[in-house]
Formats: sequence, structure tokens, C-alpha cells
Amino acid sequence: MDVAIRELKANLSAYLRRATAGQLITVTDRGRPVAVIGPVLDHVQLADAVASGWVTPAVRRGLGPVRRHRAVRPSQQVLDEDRSE
Repeated sequence: MDVAIRELKANLSAYLRRATAGQLITVTDRGRPVAVIGPVLDHVQLADAVASGWVTPAVRRGLGPVRRHRAVRPSQQVLDEDRSE
């Protein structure tokens, strides 16, 4: 089933119910396919998809902790200086 972005936005809940029921929905932008919405694979299906090569598992874990840096000057001071130029 194909659906335009505008139609999908207007009736998102209905299309998500269809996807949950197993239907694949191709989202189009001006008639060109841009995405597919479908049901989430369960663990057995996912393992089968990996085994068949259809899915490649992630090799990296997330980004890790974010390091915070202290500002040399307050943000407002930098903005004021930038806007006065």
C-alpha cells in the first residue's frame, strides 16, 4: 500500500494500526517512495533476518558520556558582542 506524506500525517493512527497488523506501507513524496512503515520484528524474526543477511547488527555501542566544557565567557556576552558587529 502506498500513502502520500500529507495523507499519512492526517491519518497517522489508522496507518500505524495497519502496520501493527502486519501491513507494509510505502510512504511517498510527490509519488516517489521515501520510506516504508511496517510491524516491528520480534526477536526470532530479527535473528532470522540477521542469519539471512537481510539485517546487519550494530557494531558500536552509543556515543558514551558527553564531556562538559566550562565557558570562558557567558553566552550572553558573546551574543551581545556578535550582534553589535
